[in-house]
Amino acid sequence: MSSTGGIRFPIRHKLLLSFTVVIFAGLSALLLVSVRITEQNVSGIINQDMIQANKTIELYVKQYFLTRNISMDQDSIGFEADGLVKELSAAVGSPISVYDPAGKGLSDLNADLMPATNDFAESLHGKIAYSLRQSGTETTVRLSSPVESGGKLIGVIHMVKDYSGLYDFTSRFLSTVRWFAVGIFLLVFLTAALLAVRITKPLGKLARSLERVSEGIYETAPPALSRDEIGDLSRSFMIMVKQIKAQIAIIERERDTLQETQAMSKTFFDNVTHELKTPLTTIRGYAQIMMENGFTDPVFFNKGMKYILDESQRLNDKVVQIIEFSTAAAEGFDYRLEEVDLSNLVRDVCEDMRVKARKYGIRIDCADEPGLQLIGDEVKLREMLINVVDNAVKYGGVNTTIHVTAEQAADNRIRIRVEDQGPGIAEEHLHRLFDPFYRVAGTKKEERGSAGLGLAIVKTIAERHNGHVTIDSQLHQGSTVTIELGGHDHE
Repeated sequence: MSSTGGIRFPIRHKLLLSFTVVIFAGLSALLLVSVRITEQNVSGIINQDMIQANKTIELYVKQYFLTRNISMDQDSIGFEADGLVKELSAAVGSPISVYDPAGKGLSDLNADLMPATNDFAESLHGKIAYSLRQSGTETTVRLSSPVESGGKLIGVIHMVKDYSGLYDFTSRFLSTVRWFAVGIFLLVFLTAALLAVRITKPLGKLARSLERVSEGIYETAPPALSRDEIGDLSRSFMIMVKQIKAQIAIIERERDTLQETQAMSKTFFDNVTHELKTPLTTIRGYAQIMMENGFTDPVFFNKGMKYILDESQRLNDKVVQIIEFSTAAAEGFDYRLEEVDLSNLVRDVCEDMRVKARKYGIRIDCADEPGLQLIGDEVKLREMLINVVDNAVKYGGVNTTIHVTAEQAADNRIRIRVEDQGPGIAEEHLHRLFDPFYRVAGTKKEERGSAGLGLAIVKTIAERHNGHVTIDSQLHQGSTVTIELGGHDHE
């Protein structure tokens, strides 16, 4: 029901009127264009015929006098006028007449061909011209071609060619096109009327289905069986309803993912709390005992102070690593980009880490390709390399060798490998090694210290330098950390 006043104009009538107007305008334009193109084609055909006829006339006139060894002048063209008329008429297939420069006929043959005023007058001034003449159903074209010798006009060749057949065919063709357009208009009008009725019938069903959707009832309307726009509309409506259901499912999944993310955040917070609480508990315990006992037991006092200092250092290290992880992962944190000599940086890190490695009898073998340059943050890159080599020292076997290599890889990337000879890592742990605070169960972290953030920091720094990190490891066969950096402009 219409919600506004005024005369109701059904959509069926709107469609029919629109089709009628568009088809009428289109067919009218088509007819006008057809007439115009046909006239241009006929004009082009006549023009080409006249050009070819003029060339033929010029060629035959020259050949006529040349083959007879006759000088080509005004007197000779008068004497040979009858011969020229006969041969040229046969050559061009149309009546020919010959005139002198004054416009007087030189042959009695075809004397009834009176030249048209315009084209003949122009030919008397040395110009090639033709004119079209229509009389009833007869259409002729008259060509006047000047004959010159030594730059002087010595005569005019006049030709009359009948184009009645061409114009009759063109007229019949245009008439056929007009009747054909009328037939198409009637056919389209009837088709539009039937189509308008067919379109409006299923629209009511779709409208009712849309009302249900607006009420939150996602029922799909029965699809139309026809393979046309109505059927497409019905099927599109079904697809839309299915997509709405799918979007609702996606929203529910995203809600679940958000809940999972919140749970992971809580786990991260719990891990941080646990990592910080353990050394604080140790410090507090020893401090409380020392306060109660005073300095009566020097041995215990020294031992307690050592534990407090060690746990304080451990606590400081954990806080520093948490801060480093947060700044490395923060997208808004700007890196200080500069050209870094990665070859020298790898050698420096290996040299610095050899001091710690010697405590465990570990040898660091460094093999770097000279001249490796990278646009990056040197401080962050050093931090990344220290974490990787430090992990190799922590978890590598005692009295073993760590191999560190740096080389140019494909696509202008730089590849760094750190290979240890430690106990290796089981495959089920590899995909979680980059998670913050994740440590493989059973590792003796308490012997060498670990906060579980090193590889997470390494991964973040590598990605900020357009790179990535992978770990290959097998139990009892050591581990290899591979870092690839660069390859295109740093974002």
